[in-house]
Amino acid sequence: MTSPDQTAYIGTLDGDGVVVATVRDGALTVTGALPEVREPSALAFSADRSTLYAVSELPDGVVTAVDISDPQRPVVLTSQPSGGAGPTHLEVFGKHLVTAHYSDGVVASHPIGSDGSLGPLGSALLLETPGSAASPHAHQVVPDPSGRWLLATALGLDAVFVLRFDQATGALAEHSRMDLPAGTGPRHLVFHPDGTRVFVLGELRPTVTAAAWDATAGTLERGDSAHVTGPGAPDPTYPAEIISDGAGRFLYATTRGEDAVGVLRIGPGAPQLVQTSPAGGAWPRHCALGPGGTWLYVATQRPGSVVWLPRDPATGLLGPVAGEVTVRGACWVAFA
Repeated sequence: MTSPDQTAYIGTLDGDGVVVATVRDGALTVTGALPEVREPSALAFSADRSTLYAVSELPDGVVTAVDISDPQRPVVLTSQPSGGAGPTHLEVFGKHLVTAHYSDGVVASHPIGSDGSLGPLGSALLLETPGSAASPHAHQVVPDPSGRWLLATALGLDAVFVLRFDQATGALAEHSRMDLPAGTGPRHLVFHPDGTRVFVLGELRPTVTAAAWDATAGTLERGDSAHVTGPGAPDPTYPAEIISDGAGRFLYATTRGEDAVGVLRIGPGAPQLVQTSPAGGAWPRHCALGPGGTWLYVATQRPGSVVWLPRDPATGLLGPVAGEVTVRGACWVAFA
């Protein structure tokens, strides 16, 4: 059971900005929107969850801070140029907001004020391979659990970068990188809850790669890979999101084209695909476990909805779609 006063926020592309919904017994009901936040393809929260941050995935990127101290009545605090083109992901890291930009491969940081507002651009770093003309396409940036490093996926370089981050100044610098097989196209990654492993999802090759994470050295060591698509999946397919359950036993990966969610059991080596569940809509993007972990929510972009599937926490398996709410261009779902 979920409380009727819980709130969900839905990011959209070619939609109605940040869409607001209530959550009752697993079901979402749309209650409003912030259309002034344009093309919010990714969302993140402050540590105290009083502020919501959004990227606007535009040629001239924008990052926006939204006051959600009253969750059902969000108010825009500030917006700033994001520091790059086509931002696709953002996270709070200490007193800074860090953002990955797909179009130009820049990772940028902005200082966060005491009221949650965003200051002007603090620093920016271009992910690159010296001597290569390949476009980096930075897709995601994730703080490691130790709070010392940032990991950034470079889809166009088939690499995951480990970045040093100065918490005082927001300055970014490359520290190390893990290369993946050519054509993998690493899109998103997720840390295991134990903080010693990372699972990297390929967008161009539908695989998840396990890697060992050394937080002391700031290095990744690549391990084995497994497919996230089932037998007979169409070719090509384009995986979009990967998340872990809170217990660190299962991974969930959405796949566009197959329009499915792959459920993978985490073991000592490569994860094992144990189920391929219909996503309940076309072109599934982001997914998230709801409060309590008994529902999986999937944002399906075409034409747009958020669907929810029951989840068995013991087996990790998903049941058939239990409901959906129409949200034009839905691509992200997050719970306050």
